[in-house]
Amino acid sequence: MLFRQIVFYALLMGLLAGAVVTIVQTVQVVPIILSAETYEGAEEPALAPFKAEGHTHGGGESEDADAWAPADGMERTLFTFISNTITAMGFALLVLVAMFATRNLTNSGNNDFNWRHGLIWGAAGYAVFWLAPAIGMPPEIPLATTAPLEDRQLWWGFAAICTAAGLAGLAFAKSPWRWVLALLVLVPHIVGAPHHEGALFAEQPPEAAAALEALAQQFVGASAIANASLWIVLGLVGVWALRRIVVSTDRSTDDEAFSSRV
Repeated sequence: MLFRQIVFYALLMGLLAGAVVTIVQTVQVVPIILSAETYEGAEEPALAPFKAEGHTHGGGESEDADAWAPADGMERTLFTFISNTITAMGFALLVLVAMFATRNLTNSGNNDFNWRHGLIWGAAGYAVFWLAPAIGMPPEIPLATTAPLEDRQLWWGFAAICTAAGLAGLAFAKSPWRWVLALLVLVPHIVGAPHHEGALFAEQPPEAAAALEALAQQFVGASAIANASLWIVLGLVGVWALRRIVVSTDRSTDDEAFSSRV
């Protein structure tokens, strides 16, 4: 019963958060990505018309590579919404389980959680899964030259785990040494994130590189806003879901106790 409730509310939270973040991305992030994509092939002006039609000198490699991609407009927005919703559902399940598991470790009673607690949990999720990794490894737009994907994924996970452990120790540990645990947040940044050596857009012509540098800076800010909207929704709706789960769980416990006495 409890498991089904947590999963149900996590799916509901993810659906709502996915819709909100998709709207924010459509306004804030997507225009920057589309602007960056216009510079694809800028290093080979003579080939740009052919690449725009999905052709290459080699006889169709670009066409094969782009065949899977959704078309711009509604199709692309739909795929983005699906991706965002699936991701948000995973985060929602994680947040809801953490909220439920730690509800007795705070000074608030089970039913005393309010929107402030939601904002705190949302801020914690934002810090763990976006802010801390982004400080060492900012989000990058298309055409940016980056370190190998596997190295970036490993460091992202390392940063998220260290940040989560540091914040959890600071919030829930009872020992006066809990402040030392907060130093775990710094460990990934002392180790250092993987980065490609050289300029971010070294393969692009100077004018295109300068324009892409400006877009890259805008992209970081836009991504920060989009991810903030995701975690605000997850935190606030998570508190609402937690209250309903706790009330339902307490009622079931009382009914079972009453039945056993009868």
